[in-house]
Amino acid sequence: MAVATPIDDQPIAASFFGEGKWLTDYVTPDALEVQELYEGLTAGLNNLEDRLSALHGWVASEVKYVKFVRGELRVNGHLSVQNDLWQMPSQVIRTQVGNCANKSFLLASLLRNELSAENVHCVLGNLYNGKPGGHVWIELNLGGRDYIMESTRPDVSPLVPTFATDRYEGVHLFNDKSVYNVEGRTVMTPFTACYSTWLKDYLDWAYIEGRK
Repeated sequence: MAVATPIDDQPIAASFFGEGKWLTDYVTPDALEVQELYEGLTAGLNNLEDRLSALHGWVASEVKYVKFVRGELRVNGHLSVQNDLWQMPSQVIRTQVGNCANKSFLLASLLRNELSAENVHCVLGNLYNGKPGGHVWIELNLGGRDYIMESTRPDVSPLVPTFATDRYEGVHLFNDKSVYNVEGRTVMTPFTACYSTWLKDYLDWAYIEGRK
């Protein structure tokens, strides 16, 4: 895993009506729906690897993958549209549809019921598969060893050693407790890079500056 340095939490506007959320808000291990799903998927499994595999298997296979999630919310005649909706993990459980980010938010939330914040992170970065493109996945540390967990693929091993994943280039790492950045790297399309290699399309400056 590349060396990442702590950065301030980031304001994200990827919901409805310009609502701002902190990036760490998208990992929710304590949400009721997440805990209920975790308990159901891991019941009777005494081995850690079996439990991790069950969590990965459900998210990868039961949540339909789409490249972008488009959402509409209408309240008393007021319509808000998000063409790349960042769903909360509880919403992903209910809709069972998600892009790589949605699926990874949910998977990280489930995994945080097994592992400490130091050992599981969502990663926003690049996947070099023919040409580089923005992607989101999970990185885990188990017993001092680093692994990648791919939330969109039920047909691959849930725990892939990072030394075997040179196509994955992490840029931003986060969970419900903290945010990190790998300096000198930029997230590529479909995300848009800006200063500090962040996600320009989702930065809600009005939110962070206290303006409506």
